[in-house]
Amino acid sequence: MSTAQVFVRIVAIALLVSAVDAISGRVLQASPDPSLVLSLGATAWASYRLAEAGQARLSFLAGVTMWTVYMTGFVVWAWLLVGWNGSVPWHPRSTTWMVAVAAVAPVVAIVAQLAGTARAKVAKSPDRAQRV
Repeated sequence: MSTAQVFVRIVAIALLVSAVDAISGRVLQASPDPSLVLSLGATAWASYRLAEAGQARLSFLAGVTMWTVYMTGFVVWAWLLVGWNGSVPWHPRSTTWMVAVAAVAPVVAIVAQLAGTARAKVAKSPDRAQRV
């Protein structure tokens, strides 16, 4: 898959997941904040899958792009939904919280990239092929 195709898919998936998160938080009024599990999980998933597929050079940047688009998308969706169902604008808990979450995203992408690269090496090893 080309680099452009990878990033188009990353952006589309991040916008879709952020919309689901923002809308579900507004409809259910249970979680008006962005889901850290979804945002960081999507980051890890993108980095891992690309590294596993042999595109390790793109995996870190794609993972960080996934997180950035997700968070931006969540803010935009939440802003568009303000007032619906009595909802209020989303504001980060604090600057420290936002900085901490933003600092964790690249770490998650790197760890997932390393795990995906290791998985790809194990899958390609000749010893593994003989046992199957």
